[in-house]
Amino acid sequence: MAVKRICETIVRDEKSILPISSMMKGDFGINGISLSMPAIVGKDGVECLVPIQLNEEEISKLQKSAQTLKNTLSQNEV
Repeated sequence: MAVKRICETIVRDEKSILPISSMMKGDFGINGISLSMPAIVGKDGVECLVPIQLNEEEISKLQKSAQTLKNTLSQNEV
């Protein structure tokens, strides 16, 4: 159902807000890893991330989560 909803949003160029995994490019100090964040999705895919407010503790935990994911991925590279 989730994939169906994403495809409908793209085909119809709905500009809907969906939790989509996309490459982080500096938001919250995170680069080079894909995380699921709220984004506006349209005919071109992810058009932009929806700005969200996080406090210092939440940002720290998000950064730690991103680093854990990077570490896991690097351990599984062949």
